[in-house]
Amino acid sequence: MEPNFSKALNNPLLIIISMGARLRPEEVGKREFNVAKFEVDHEEVMHLKNLYKLVHAWLVDEGFSAADGKPGDDKFETLYLERINQAGMKENHIWWRAVMIPRGNRYYRYFLKIDWQILAMKTVEIMHKGQKFKTNKGEIIMRVEAWLQLDYRNEWEKSGLLSRLEMWFRERHYLKEIKSYKKDLYKTAYRLHSTIKQFMNLKMPVPWGKSFHAEKGTYTSYN
Repeated sequence: MEPNFSKALNNPLLIIISMGARLRPEEVGKREFNVAKFEVDHEEVMHLKNLYKLVHAWLVDEGFSAADGKPGDDKFETLYLERINQAGMKENHIWWRAVMIPRGNRYYRYFLKIDWQILAMKTVEIMHKGQKFKTNKGEIIMRVEAWLQLDYRNEWEKSGLLSRLEMWFRERHYLKEIKSYKKDLYKTAYRLHSTIKQFMNLKMPVPWGKSFHAEKGTYTSYN
């Protein structure tokens, strides 16, 4: 199912907020690890709806579900804000939150934050092979963060004995496994980054993993 933004077409301002699985700020660096972070900034003629569909399909194909839904739920949107100025140009802020449990693990979970910012977007007509087509022109900024969550069900935290032993187990027995999951999530985030950049016809970095030029987008590798 593709994302549905039709409700906003006739509204100058619309906000939808839903809350579900989320990051635990107090656990950053303990049970919440930012593995990758990137930003893509593109100002050009482009078909915005096709980009929505592309990213949405990518998430589904990779096995991600909506953070506030059940496994298989593809309604990733948790916030939608739209403003339309007197010239008819749109400004949007859209949040998608997605989670994936690798191999059905009860301890590890991947969490993606995808924030869309759309500025001065308007509908324009272009000529292609002698035919007119409607598309969009404006600036789109996509900010993505990939997080590895440990004990995402808080089962160890809720158990008095396990909560005291968790750090010991993690450092003695799980350290190699945690590094493996971090690496896998980093590669997953990079695939999304590559997919978006290819859609926008932006030059990919060489060699793999280097930071992008600031004007084209930035990528932070995992540690």
